[in-house]
This record gives sequence, structure tokens and C-alpha cells, in this order.
Amino acid sequence: MPRTLVPLSLGKLLDQTFNIYRQNFLLFAGISAVPNLALLLLKFLFAGLIVNDTKQIGAAAVFAGLGTIFATIVVSSVVTAATTFGVSDIYLDIPTSMAACFSRVAGKAHRVFFVSFMVGLIVGLGTLLLIVPGIYAAGVYGIAVPAVVLENITASQAVSRSSSLTKGSVGRVIVVYFLTAIFTIGMIVVLGMVLEFLGSTAFHRAGIFSGEMFQELMATLGGILFGPITAIALTLVYYDQRVRKEAFDIEHMMSMMAADNLASGASAK
Repeated sequence: MPRTLVPLSLGKLLDQTFNIYRQNFLLFAGISAVPNLALLLLKFLFAGLIVNDTKQIGAAAVFAGLGTIFATIVVSSVVTAATTFGVSDIYLDIPTSMAACFSRVAGKAHRVFFVSFMVGLIVGLGTLLLIVPGIYAAGVYGIAVPAVVLENITASQAVSRSSSLTKGSVGRVIVVYFLTAIFTIGMIVVLGMVLEFLGSTAFHRAGIFSGEMFQELMATLGGILFGPITAIALTLVYYDQRVRKEAFDIEHMMSMMAADNLASGASAK
């Protein structure tokens, strides 16, 4: 039976974020792992290119740096879009899988990049103006990415959409965004410290990884394990704001009833 969509308190929203993350850990870790491991291999390839190209080290370094930046942007956009689709399916009680999430990313990843760039620019400029405007902007435009992924709108429309949906709830979005971001960063740092203590020396002595490569590996692992949390939270905030402002709960209930009626009619025939 489909879940009943109701407005969530801040505590319940955060609780649901971690419940979804915990109960669907393999789904979100898998979504994050596939592109990020490919990116890690590419980084190792570029690192080898720089080491081996002693005659043109400058050109190799520039090529590797630009290639890494571009690949990181693509991977981040793909992972964010696929994660958002996964959270949406779970929230709406729609069966989902890694394949189902990735299959819908085409045509969305570039929009996620543009939205992320626009919001990052706005927040960055606001941060330069005594920090507070940047924090406020993060709350105003915090759900622009879920909006552009889940609605058929452009990047600029998604920014305006986020501003409209978060009106009157900016502080709430800020709290959700920064609490989950701080938790994620903290867990990645702790994981890195533990693994550094346990394995860095051994790997280095065995000649398997250099110190830099080991750090890249730890950062990738941390991102895979904990990176989805903020995306999950902001997607839930997006739906919660729609429930509060647009009666999305009623809209969803009506669509489910219509789907059930169609299924009943088809089975009767």
C-alpha cells in the first residue's frame, strides 16, 4: 500500500533521511560506486601519464588536470541525478534499482551541472559578502537540484523553483543541508584517519600505492559510503515542501487511485 505523504517535522525528516540511507544502503552505495570507481581509475591513469611523460611534464600535467576536473564534474552530476531518482522512487513507493536510476540520467546530468554551477556561484558570491548571505542563499536554492532532476524544467527555472518552494522555510533547508553535510564530512574524515592508521604504512611499504594514491582511494571510499546522505535529505526536503505548499500528497493520492482504477478495469476485462 502506498505511503501516506504528510508534512515532516525537522526531526522526522532527518530520521527518514538516515532510515532511507540505511535500509537502501546497497542501492545508494552502488549508484555512487560505479561512476566514482571509474573516476578513480582515470585519476590513477592520469597520474601514471604524468610520471612517465618526463619530457613534456608540463603538457601532461595540464592535460591530466583538465581531464580530471571534467571527469569529476560529469561523475558528480551523474551520481547526484541517479541518487535523486532513487530517493524519489523510494519516497513514492515505486520499485527501483540501480539500472532504473541510471537509465533516467540521460538528459539530466548536464542540467544538474548547470544548476550546481549557478547555485555554487550565487552561494560563493554571497559568502564573500560576510558569509551570512551565502548561507542564506544555500537555503533558498538548496533544492534546485532535485527540482531540475524530477521536473521537466531548465536549470534557470529550477533555481527559481527552489526559491519559490523554500519561501518561508529557508532556515529549515539550511539546517538540513549543513547538518547532513557536516555529518558526511566528519564521517569521511574519521574513515580516512582510521584507514590511514591501519593500512597506509603497509600499502606504502608493499609498494602498492603511493601516499597520494592512497589518499585518493580513501577519499573515493568515503564519498561512496557517505556521499549520498545530503542528496537524500535534500530530495526529501523538496517533496516535503511540495506537500506543504502544493498539496502534493493529495495529487499523489489521486494519481495512485487513478492507476489502481485502470489496473482494476484491465483485470476485469
